Amino acid sequence: MRRLLISLLLLAAAQGQSLPPLRIGDHPGFARVVLDLPKGASYSLEPLGAVLRVNLPGLRVSPGLQFVNQPELSGYVLEQHEDKAVLLLLTPQGVTPRSGYRTLVLPALEGEGERLVIDLSGAFVDKSPLPPLPSFRFVKASGRRFSVVVDPGHGGFDPGAVGPVAEKWVTLELALRVRRFLEEAGVEVVLSREGDTALGPDKRTDLARRVALAEGRHLFVSIHANAAPPARADGWCGLEVYYYGPPEARPFFPPPAPLPPSPPTLAVGPLELFGQGREEPAQPSAEDIPPPPHLPAPTPAMDAPRRQELSRLLASRVLSHMLGSTAALNRGVRSAEFYVIRYTTVPAILVEVGYLTHPLEGMNLLDPNYLDRLAYGIARGVLEYLENDHPLE
Repeated sequence: MRRLLISLLLLAAAQGQSLPPLRIGDHPGFARVVLDLPKGASYSLEPLGAVLRVNLPGLRVSPGLQFVNQPELSGYVLEQHEDKAVLLLLTPQGVTPRSGYRTLVLPALEGEGERLVIDLSGAFVDKSPLPPLPSFRFVKASGRRFSVVVDPGHGGFDPGAVGPVAEKWVTLELALRVRRFLEEAGVEVVLSREGDTALGPDKRTDLARRVALAEGRHLFVSIHANAAPPARADGWCGLEVYYYGPPEARPFFPPPAPLPPSPPTLAVGPLELFGQGREEPAQPSAEDIPPPPHLPAPTPAMDAPRRQELSRLLASRVLSHMLGSTAALNRGVRSAEFYVIRYTTVPAILVEVGYLTHPLEGMNLLDPNYLDRLAYGIARGVLEYLENDHPLE
């Protein structure tokens, strides 16, 4: 009761007070907004897509619009409602409950009260550990044996883009994780490399040998990381996926796919913890043991328009699931003429998993939890494509 009374008194003291002018900072990779809150003031935040709404009960502001023109903050709006002030932060990259912003509460620089610090960036993503997820089961495509080439870009003499780490390291770490997820679902995976090596003495030979691995397989997935020119390094971040198509094709932006619900946790009694009171599991009979996997027959020749259509579907599936697993910025599905997706004989995509040159996203690509989320999204998109879109042979 005493705590409630104190809270009510502080809230009453804050009623009618004016919010001091906002302080805006431009930092490498993010914008910072600082609100100096009077003693007893409260707040709540609502991520609303292009807007982060900050509700400030009992405070007063002068309504207006202010342009900022930073990559992460184009401006803000102040509104006065009857019982509260409202701050609308206009964010080009967008905000969700899982991404786009972070907050920090600090003591006031002078006097009583506190500072509410709101940082805005498209590189603020979901880096929490990947929760336990149900195993993927093929239903429509049950009984089929798929084979996929996963190509970690660059390697050996070719480091690729360089940021906090070289691109060739990021792509290999992701490819190994993608292989694990796909193999757990029963898909055969061929990696173009398993170490820091190149496939040829020069770039053209290296690329040609990667493409040759797709012969007789079902899909080709090349993994890369992006780089921005120095003038754009602080502003460009996010995920995009390419397929081979007409250069004039406009990008499209699939929505994030939700993560499947985690399997229920089974209650374990004390007897089971010590291995007591349980029957031994039945040993499988010869009929229960699945036959050993076999290599698929060569994929029939596929004409260019059909391969382009299927590559576009694959790109959409993969990007959608990457966005769902990471909450990263959506840069869309795009067409391009990259060698490894132009000259393959099967549906092929090139995945860009983020910008190593961005001050924050480059660091994200060192985080094992985030790499797990990216890899899961790639693998899940591939599996959903194989289940729903790949033609019958």
